[in-house]
Amino acid sequence: MADSIRVLHIDDEPDFASLTADFLERESGYFDVETETHATKGLERIRSEDLDCVVSDHDMPSMTGIELLESVRDEYPDLPFILFTGKGSEEVASDAISAGVTDYLQKEGGTEQYTLLANRIENAVERQQSQRAVKEQKRRLETIISNVPGLIYRCRNEPGWPMDEVAGECEELAGYSPGTIESGAVSWGEDVIHPDDRKEVWDEVQAALQEGVPFELTYRIETADGQTKWVWERGRNVTDSDGEVIALEGFITDITESKRRERRFEAIFNNTYQFTGLLKPDGTIIEANEAALSFAGIDRNEVVEKPLWEGKWFESSQQAKDVAREAVETAQNGELFRDEIKIQGANEKAFVDFSVRPVINDDGDVTLLIPEGRNISELKEREQSLREQEHQFDAIFNDPNLLVGLLDTDGTVQDINETALEYVDASREDIVGDPFWETPWWTEDYRAAVKQWVAEAADGEYVEYEADHPTEDGGKATVKGNFRPVTDEDGTASRIIVSAKDVTQRRRRERELKRRNEQFDEFASFVSHDLQSPVSTVQGRLELALQTGEMEHVEKAAEAIDRVDELRDDLVTTLRTGEIVSGTERIELESVLDDVWTAVDPPQTASVTVEEGTQIEADTDALQRMLENLVGNSIEHGPDDVAIQIGEFDSGFYYEDSGPGIDPELRDRIFTPGFSTKNGEEGIGMGMASVRQIVLAHGWAIHIKDGEDLDGVRFEITNS
Repeated sequence: MADSIRVLHIDDEPDFASLTADFLERESGYFDVETETHATKGLERIRSEDLDCVVSDHDMPSMTGIELLESVRDEYPDLPFILFTGKGSEEVASDAISAGVTDYLQKEGGTEQYTLLANRIENAVERQQSQRAVKEQKRRLETIISNVPGLIYRCRNEPGWPMDEVAGECEELAGYSPGTIESGAVSWGEDVIHPDDRKEVWDEVQAALQEGVPFELTYRIETADGQTKWVWERGRNVTDSDGEVIALEGFITDITESKRRERRFEAIFNNTYQFTGLLKPDGTIIEANEAALSFAGIDRNEVVEKPLWEGKWFESSQQAKDVAREAVETAQNGELFRDEIKIQGANEKAFVDFSVRPVINDDGDVTLLIPEGRNISELKEREQSLREQEHQFDAIFNDPNLLVGLLDTDGTVQDINETALEYVDASREDIVGDPFWETPWWTEDYRAAVKQWVAEAADGEYVEYEADHPTEDGGKATVKGNFRPVTDEDGTASRIIVSAKDVTQRRRRERELKRRNEQFDEFASFVSHDLQSPVSTVQGRLELALQTGEMEHVEKAAEAIDRVDELRDDLVTTLRTGEIVSGTERIELESVLDDVWTAVDPPQTASVTVEEGTQIEADTDALQRMLENLVGNSIEHGPDDVAIQIGEFDSGFYYEDSGPGIDPELRDRIFTPGFSTKNGEEGIGMGMASVRQIVLAHGWAIHIKDGEDLDGVRFEITNS
């Protein structure tokens, strides 16, 4: 338990609160009791002080104990809270338990109640601290397990190794979730361990258990996606009180990379183009790699246990033999020998960079000699290739279509081609010798990035970039290029080539194409929505025709089909021209409303009134689509007898209905694609967005207001 327990006692009776505090502190030296006579002030202290427990009365003027408890639980769900009240009833106790009270104690006469209260406080605090400690211990354990590079397990010592518990990087290691292996759906021993290793794993574990020692073993597994990995496992037995093995516990980790390094070493020794071997200190051959044997056209047993200078490589001349003997004698003395000699192969002779290096132990004794030979003939070929590459570099450097620069690995400019100089008001002499990031091509915003690109290229990385360069006319040019390291034989970067191509026009075309595609996508969505109204009309009228046999409905359906065809033509024209509004004319609005009314097919009780003589300069098809959406919106949101009124005013024309109107808080969002005031999946939020698109395409503006003549919404479409 902590050194002290901080308790806040809240009771509207000051004397009782003070008395309780005195008794509690006398009961236990751990207690540090503060009192408060107002529940609201008590809540403030709970929020501002570090408390271990709250003791509260129930009947208080500003807030009951239950109400105080509910407020505390909202913010401090784990803080011990004891209701210590003179009002005892099953109802209060039930409410307290429901609100999450820690303990409930009724006030009584005598001092025994304070002893009981002190005990309850200590128990509550100790229980809360224990729970906190358990949570912390669990968190630490989970942190340890989550950072273990492998999996931890507990299994039964049976064929298949059935797993009771699996934690850690199970999926990363084997590709299976811990639950899959714990359930037995996948058996570690029968599905994961490689078939060729299962018996050996079983035998090694059982042998270790017999000896009573932990087991360590290396074997292969097959992962869920078919990979083969090498793993290292260490485990031990878990026994009961009688010494019987009841389980195995252990750790398994991936050692595939270390196995790969072992194979890599073998590959280096046996597959490198260099001639490599091992010698005893006196020069006797212990081993020769495949490259050396193949070059001489001999088998290993033809040279092993022979002195180096008697090997076939040195048969071509006495000079070669003498050099080999001298090399051994030099290395015997702990020194490196290196020279160029000509050696004999099965089908050719070659100059090699020949060396013998001593291996020295901690006592300073030479224990082994390592002879190596690097074919200089191949090096000469690479030098020739390098010269050719330099010629190619010169051709690339002077390419008129590329901006090219040559840098030191620290970023200092060595040279710049003429194409790059055309983009800045500076000469080659002004730039050569400066750090590349401080040259005129780069604005301040790019300089840190350029410095980083140079550093990455100096480390041998190939860096691609795209950037904007300022131009002499105050504009900018977009270029795409790379920082490419030029490396020497050791793979170390000796300089950096920066090259870039001006892609300003291409990026401009890409942006325009993207903008046009987005417009077409949006337009297609709107037209798809606008087709819904006449299509719904066709469906509804045909159903009525089938039900009633009245040809009037077929005629209405045919008119709606004509509207579908008009919308199709409008879509084709827009896609061909790229313009939503292809041309405008002076239109009598009343004539357009007849076609709109037919396409929407409203209830018979709905009505529309157009002020006589109302004319609009607009694209007929686009205007009809816009009005269909407005009328459709009025029909969908208004009553069956909704009234619509359209007319002109000073700045344009208006559309008004007798529907429920639009909440002012929603008016800024009503034209947003996808926004709908309808519930669930009834609305897709494209109708009013389509209206706004057509308004903007005409160069108009649209405003939402309350109706002036009717009780619903009023849309005012103005010329600006």
